[in-house]
Amino acid sequence: MIKILDRYIFLELLEPFLFGLGSFTAILSSSMLMFELVRAVIQKGMPLAIALQIFALKLPGIMIYIFPMATLLAALLAFSRLSHDSEVIAFRASGLTLFRLIVPVVVFGLLVSFVNLAFSELIMPEASKTATNLLIATTTKTQPKLQKNVFLPEMERGSLKRIFYAESMQGEEMTGVVVQEFSQGKLGQIINARTARWVKGQSQWLFRDGTVYLLAENGEYRHVIRFAEQYVAIKYTPADFSTGDRNPDEMNINNLRDYIALKEKMGVQTTDLKIQLNMKFAIPFASLVFALLGAPLGLSPRRASGSIGLGISIIVIFFYYITMFIAMAIGEMKVIPPGLAAWLPNLATGAVGLYILRQKAEQ
Repeated sequence: MIKILDRYIFLELLEPFLFGLGSFTAILSSSMLMFELVRAVIQKGMPLAIALQIFALKLPGIMIYIFPMATLLAALLAFSRLSHDSEVIAFRASGLTLFRLIVPVVVFGLLVSFVNLAFSELIMPEASKTATNLLIATTTKTQPKLQKNVFLPEMERGSLKRIFYAESMQGEEMTGVVVQEFSQGKLGQIINARTARWVKGQSQWLFRDGTVYLLAENGEYRHVIRFAEQYVAIKYTPADFSTGDRNPDEMNINNLRDYIALKEKMGVQTTDLKIQLNMKFAIPFASLVFALLGAPLGLSPRRASGSIGLGISIIVIFFYYITMFIAMAIGEMKVIPPGLAAWLPNLATGAVGLYILRQKAEQ
């Protein structure tokens, strides 16, 4: 009977969850993406096919915020229906506590949280990066932007692997290129080249008129090799150099950790990046705290319709994100640690949910 009960409540959550995914996706994508892309198509002449690709690629960045919203709506509507039809009273009369009825809701919230975490780690970074590259390629193909003193480091498992520098860059061409390569924290090789060009077919940089300096452990030159042309495998594309500082949305958790470590070695302030790192965990697990809040909110003799539930969810989400913005601002001021700044909205929402649940259980 316990397994049947869990499955029954789980299925009650699934239908409004899917309804919430569709509803919130339509609302947020229209307000956050559609307007700018339509304006780009009409005013800037962006091809419609490119605009649709960018829309599809940017959608995963919105979806990570939609999963918690849909979970809140699902828990609210499911328990509103159970409460209105007196099923909650029947369950409690049979000896089941309200806390026991919440167990499948917690499991559902955890499942959505882990799906959201996987989504934000495996899909969103690459999709966001591809969208940025496509947007840059579309807007700069007529007149590439000229950049001076281009600098970009490359990390590998928390250690500095390579530093890339160019005197100038325009489009896919660089001049005055210097690449310093490190091994176990020591400088092992320096490459100087007059020019470097990105070769799309091979996804590598073609260096021209250059010299390779191989260094011994004591820092002295071991070999000097001159070349006319040489391919160098660097993971960064021209779009990566064009964007300057990397966007946390375009990095997974490990990449962002490496990026923070590098910035700290460079003496750059990283408080905001540490908050973003913690939010890569906090946002997905907002699904769990929203499930804990939505279920007791739905416990009312009056059944909430889909539109009313959607409205209540929007109000709750509004206050959640107000709390998030305040916590982030306080965290950036270093009043509270970055981890607490990222998790404070979840802690506050979860505490309110547990308080309401306890009050409902005592009635």
